[in-house]
Amino acid sequence: MVEVLRTFLDDVVYDFSGKPLFMTVGTFDGVHIGHKRLISSIIEQARNNDGVAIVYTFLPYPTTVLTTAKPKPMIYGIEKKYEILGSYALDGIFEQKFDGQFSQISPYNFVTFLKRKFPTLSGISIGEDFKFGHNQAGDAKILKGYAKHFGIEVTVMPLLMLKGKRVSSSHIRELLEVGHVDLASLMLDRKL
Repeated sequence: MVEVLRTFLDDVVYDFSGKPLFMTVGTFDGVHIGHKRLISSIIEQARNNDGVAIVYTFLPYPTTVLTTAKPKPMIYGIEKKYEILGSYALDGIFEQKFDGQFSQISPYNFVTFLKRKFPTLSGISIGEDFKFGHNQAGDAKILKGYAKHFGIEVTVMPLLMLKGKRVSSSHIRELLEVGHVDLASLMLDRKL
């Protein structure tokens, strides 16, 4: 099992003995085939550069902090999510405490925070629909611009389609709500 490290808005720094760090960032609800592609990308980059590959995720899920409405149900619980993530050849999983204070970080300050917390950060892999920062003001284009300033390469993966449907955690939840378990299972690459 891959170690899960909890991280906060603090001055603790992770330098991985100076090795270049490659990460993917997100909630990873369900750890679907699109997530698998992102994880494979960072693992390959890390292996090609004698580096380290990590997943940077959030707890609690951001929607539980950002909305007063009843949050959408998660595809898997935290333990199952980490079990699945742990089955990949990752060097670590970093769980960021997501609270009201963290949700206020601007896109630029988020990238600055990542580089300060992970000084050897060399690459970030994201999906093309990635949003980040306060009010989700940042997107892939903004991330690429800010990251370039810090010498971080950003890999943007195009959206993945399966049987004419977009692969996303939101879409998988919708499929499950209407009983389309077979297509949801294909998108998750595992039986439900």
